[in-house]
Amino acid sequence: MDYQGNNLRDFLKNNGHVVLQRVNNYNLRSFTEKEIEHITNGYSNLLGKGAFGEVYRGTLDDQCLVAVKKYKDGTRKEEFAKEVIVHSQINHKNVVRLLGCCTEENSLMIVMEFICNGNLNNILHCNSANDRVPFPLDKRLDIAIDLAEVLSYMHSMYSPVLHGDIKPANILLDENLVPKLSDFGIARLLSTSEAQQTRNIVGSIGFLDPLFNQTGLLTPKSDVYSFGVVLVEMVTRKKVADGNVNLIQNFTKSLKRGKVVRKMFDDEIMDGKRKIKVLEDIAKLAAECLRLEDRLRPEMVEVKDRLRKCRKDLQLRRMGEMTGPSVMLGSPGNNFLPVQPAAPIPVDSTIKNPPIPVLNISLTELREITRNFSDDTLIGEGSHAKVFLGELKDGRKSAVKKLGQHSVVKNLDGFFSEPDKEFILQVQTVSRMKHDNVVQLLGYCVDGNVRAVIYEYSSRGSLHDILHGKNGVVGTRPGQVLSWAQRIKIALGAAQGIEFLHHKTEPCIIHSDIKTSNILLFDNDVAKVGDLRVSKNRPGYLDDIILDCVLLPSHNGYDAPECKETGEFTRESDIYSFGVVLLELLTGCIPGHFQNRLMIGAMARLSEDEVQVQRCVDPRLRGKYPPKAASRMAAIASRCMQHKAVSRPSMSTVVTDLRSLLLLESTPSKLWRW
Repeated sequence: MDYQGNNLRDFLKNNGHVVLQRVNNYNLRSFTEKEIEHITNGYSNLLGKGAFGEVYRGTLDDQCLVAVKKYKDGTRKEEFAKEVIVHSQINHKNVVRLLGCCTEENSLMIVMEFICNGNLNNILHCNSANDRVPFPLDKRLDIAIDLAEVLSYMHSMYSPVLHGDIKPANILLDENLVPKLSDFGIARLLSTSEAQQTRNIVGSIGFLDPLFNQTGLLTPKSDVYSFGVVLVEMVTRKKVADGNVNLIQNFTKSLKRGKVVRKMFDDEIMDGKRKIKVLEDIAKLAAECLRLEDRLRPEMVEVKDRLRKCRKDLQLRRMGEMTGPSVMLGSPGNNFLPVQPAAPIPVDSTIKNPPIPVLNISLTELREITRNFSDDTLIGEGSHAKVFLGELKDGRKSAVKKLGQHSVVKNLDGFFSEPDKEFILQVQTVSRMKHDNVVQLLGYCVDGNVRAVIYEYSSRGSLHDILHGKNGVVGTRPGQVLSWAQRIKIALGAAQGIEFLHHKTEPCIIHSDIKTSNILLFDNDVAKVGDLRVSKNRPGYLDDIILDCVLLPSHNGYDAPECKETGEFTRESDIYSFGVVLLELLTGCIPGHFQNRLMIGAMARLSEDEVQVQRCVDPRLRGKYPPKAASRMAAIASRCMQHKAVSRPSMSTVVTDLRSLLLLESTPSKLWRW
């Protein structure tokens, strides 16, 4: 149908109705053709050409620079509308921001922010060696990590977005070489009711997923394949399509021959042994992304985590070469732990963390074991669930977590309409987590609007309750005072549970809510990590109902500084939160307490003065602890709570350091002052 006028909302409804059913954002500026002509000064500054059309530089009235994408064929309204709608859904720092568009007859144009430093293809493949820009490995890693993060974000959106054309030319770079993903011309929104299959195979030669080329089925793993090609280009600085040379084929063959692959790495980033190991790790990751069977390719979230580990390994190796393997932080004689490169995490290739069978328990049985969810069996209540005590048919005591109790949750549109299979998929995800220091999932219930999960029962409650009393309420007395040995055992157990989540599950699990109320205690002081939030990094998702569906603002003192700024959670943010837990165990004070605020501010100096540390130790210990161990714990907490995420140790390193505290002689402090 012909479109008259320039009403953007009507245009998108008329031409993008199939896509628009799943989205509701058209908060874009509508430009007229005359406005675009004025902005671009009569299309006088051409930035580039492509199969779709041309891109021009422009300036808005507020002097903001923009890029205007003008389509050659102004009649393809449906394709244009879909691109605008899909692009407008993505609000991320590593995606070129869409500002508006022109929808006038035969004048379809998109207006985006202008990115000043060209694209990744230009930097990697300059026309001549004389024009080649210095491009260090750490900067290449930063770009790859940012790109992996935004793809992971897109794939995990409520309506996942598939880009479909990942290549260096579509990765723009700003003045600080921060990447911005662009060109959503063939991007698609996924839907559970719509197969993303097409006969019109569109993509770039060399970057196109061979499986997509064969089947016409576009999946998130298609983007993973293209990203793998980009990684190969970044470490080799060679073009994937360059005459008759098949870069990917040569690369995979060389990698199979071991060290032969080193000959393909760019000479600029090959200086020093420290970089070769990191480059080989990146090469192995790229090869996994390039596997022909898409089910064998990693998810983008795993790619992101492994690239971050590569960056941290590079930094640690550089630090090791500069300072030597056993240089101590601070002045001689202090109690800081030695800075050592993190040892590689041993991986048992036979363990793939398959889902463990869990009970599908009927609502009738749940009502029987909880006396119809009576207040007499209520043992806990959170922002989104109530927890009841029950005894299963086999005699095991259990904690029955009935979801959707909070009024905010109940009013969330679509909360109870999530497909049952999504809920069960999350059950399977949580059931993989079989470890002595992770709370075990025993069963689940799906019956109409009632959904519940059943966990093993914690006989002693949470660490928070033991340290501070039930729910931290004033006037509620804590239980028996924990001895120093108990505190170390609890800290080590919790650390081992987090280490398992970070390093021994596939893909890794970011907890995102480490705090003393989520560390549960069992007989013999066994500590287990509970209340996991597998999917907290997926903005817009409401199907995280097993774990924590309501992302309420958190000001509890456990969140890392970067989380408060970006809302994104990582292994490093978990480690920061665990540092706060260590501080809480050491001082007996809750986060935000005046004494703990003083300790956080004085962290860098704490272990230089053993007496100062002891003045902050929990007075209920009455000096019955080894002073060196207390200083060591303060040092471990300090390292976990470094402001820069890259400076924090891995959880495996934290586990090793905590084990060393068990070896220190338990001599009482003689310097107690309070």
